[in-house]
Amino acid sequence: MIVMKIIIYILLMVNFLNADILKENYITINPNKPASTVSLDFESDNLDQYIVLDTNENGLISWKELRAKKDEIIELVLPHLKVVSGGKLCTKEVKDFNIHRRAHQSYITLQMKLSCKLEDKIDIHYDLFFDVDRSQKAFVQIKDKNHSQPMVISPRKRQLTINIKNRFAFETFVNFLVEGIWHIWIGFDHILFLLMLLVPSVIYFKNREIIPQNSLKKVIITILKIVTAFTIAHSITLALSVLDVVDVNSRYIEIAIALSVLFTALNNLFLFTQTKTWIIAFLFGLIHGFGFANVLKEMTLKSSELTGSLLGFNLGVEIGQLAIVLVVIPIIFLTRNTKFYRYFILYGFSAITAVISLLWAYERYFNLSILPF
Repeated sequence: MIVMKIIIYILLMVNFLNADILKENYITINPNKPASTVSLDFESDNLDQYIVLDTNENGLISWKELRAKKDEIIELVLPHLKVVSGGKLCTKEVKDFNIHRRAHQSYITLQMKLSCKLEDKIDIHYDLFFDVDRSQKAFVQIKDKNHSQPMVISPRKRQLTINIKNRFAFETFVNFLVEGIWHIWIGFDHILFLLMLLVPSVIYFKNREIIPQNSLKKVIITILKIVTAFTIAHSITLALSVLDVVDVNSRYIEIAIALSVLFTALNNLFLFTQTKTWIIAFLFGLIHGFGFANVLKEMTLKSSELTGSLLGFNLGVEIGQLAIVLVVIPIIFLTRNTKFYRYFILYGFSAITAVISLLWAYERYFNLSILPF
């Protein structure tokens, strides 16, 4: 089976590779020391958009060059992290500046002492690099002897309010559920893959001729099989990746996701295989699960917190996915007998998607930026 061969090849390839560059930053607040502290761990890639780092102009940025710009980096970063306690803005004093390697990427850690004692509700605002990179996000954790509460700050949600004394697992669940919904809605590659599977669900082929499916019940059953197969598959690999049972290279996973979109789009155009769509959804869904897992990777969580984060995020992905399905079904079913469906939705949209996914694969392989999404 051609699809199975492609999946096996991709999975064998990524198993030989390590985790790759992340877009996540980490804010850890400890309210229990004699003086409350905050640690900011951020990737250094975007610094050169604000500060001249390559002082010897050799095209590379060394750790020595980063250390030489320590004061400028601190001056740039500090205004982008604000901690408010009891309505008072806490001043921050940098006690330590470290550079380290995380998944083949240079990270800088700032250890800071806060002027405020954190005892009740606190507000955290963070927006470092959000103006130049919308894929950035920060995982916020409150550390004490009993808990490590993870929450997410992103370009769409730059402020969090956290109750230091009364923190509940449900907060984590809801936070990651919302993040899951948002992730699927801004994940254009995941959306296009799902749409390429859904578009031909209102037709069937007889001697390679397109025949409209007149039974809404059969269409719904077909779509349920597709969505269920995709859900089961990506849930499996999402859990395996987040729980560190399987460790794969995120860059090559992103390339594989682009190729999965390309394959489904081309199959709509040329009908490479008449393999049941739900099987294709399951096989490629295994790869998309690794893509979803990137959001939850590198979190230092207890097992109970990890479970809540994983369940919330996965459910959020399903809710976001269901919303897309509910919008698409009426459109494709009502137009399935028309030239508009055949030439604009099935052929036209699939052709455009094929071009976009090919460009994605090219971008991700060569680390380029061609498309704005």
